[in-house]
Amino acid sequence: MTRRHREMNTGVLRHAIRPAVGMLPLALAIACASVAQAVPQPGVTTSPAQPGGSPSAVQPGTTLSPAAPQSSPQVDYVVPENHRPIPAETEPAPAIDWQSLHTPEPVEPVAPIAPPPRTVRIGDFYTPAPDEVPDEILEPVNDFSANAEASLATGLQSIGIDPTRSDKIAGMTAAGAVTGAALLGIPGAVAGAVGGGVGGGIIGAGVGAAIGAGIGVGIVAATAAAAGIPTSGIGAAIAAPAAVPVIGGGALIGLGVGAAVGAVGGAALGAAAVGIPMAVLGGVGGGIAGAAIGGAF
Repeated sequence: MTRRHREMNTGVLRHAIRPAVGMLPLALAIACASVAQAVPQPGVTTSPAQPGGSPSAVQPGTTLSPAAPQSSPQVDYVVPENHRPIPAETEPAPAIDWQSLHTPEPVEPVAPIAPPPRTVRIGDFYTPAPDEVPDEILEPVNDFSANAEASLATGLQSIGIDPTRSDKIAGMTAAGAVTGAALLGIPGAVAGAVGGGVGGGIIGAGVGAAIGAGIGVGIVAATAAAAGIPTSGIGAAIAAPAAVPVIGGGALIGLGVGAAVGAVGGAALGAAAVGIPMAVLGGVGGGIAGAAIGGAF
C-alpha cells in the first residue's frame, strides 16, 4: 500500500469517527451537570433572631397590614396543556415510609413535565439545546423522556410513595440512565469505530484491489478480442508488459475505493457492535444508581 493510499485511508477513518469523538465533551458535560442537578436543595429556613432584639412597638393609631402570603414561583414559559412545569423544590421531599407501601392501586396519572423552550430535559438533567438541533428532533426527545418519567412517577405513587418523592426518584432515574449510557456508550462506540474502521479498511482494500485487477484484466481481454486476436493469444496479451498499467491501475483504484468503503462500513459496524451494548449497560447501571439517590436524598 502506497503512502498516498495510507493517507487516504487514515483520512476516511478520521472522517468516520469524528462525530463520535465530538460527543465526548457532551458526555463529560452530562456527567458533571447531572451530578450537580442531583444535589438536593436545602429547605428554606429563617434566620435566627439577633440577640437582644425585640419586636418593634406598634405606634398608636397605626394599622398593621397582614403579610401577603408567599406565592409559588412564576413560570416564565408557556406550559402545554396536560403538562406541568419543572417542579420547584422548596423543601426536602419526605422520606419513603416502607411500612406504608402496598400493592399498586389506581391513582391519577402524573402529568409529564414540560421544559422551557430550546432546553434538553431528561429527568433531573437539563441543558440548553445546541442551535444545530432543530425543534423537530428536540421536541420528540423531550416528550419521550417526560412521558417515561411521568409513567414511572405514577407507578411509584400507586404503591404509596409521596408525590414529591416519586418525582425525585423518577427524575434521578432518567438522568442517571442517560448519564450512564453516555459515559459508557460513547467511548465504546469510538473504540468500536476505530477497530472496525481499521479492520474494514484492510479487508475492503484487499477485496477492492482484487475486483479492480479483475476489471483491468477484462478490459485487456475485451480490447484484444476487438482487435481480432485469436482466443489463444488473449492470455499472452493479458500477460504482456503493455497490459500491466491497465491491470495495475484497476487494482490501485479498487484498492482505494475498497479501503474507503470498508473503513466507513467497518467503523459503523464496530461502533454499533460495541457502543450499543455498552450504552445499554451504562443506562441500566446509571438508572439504578439514580433511583437509589432519588430515594435516599
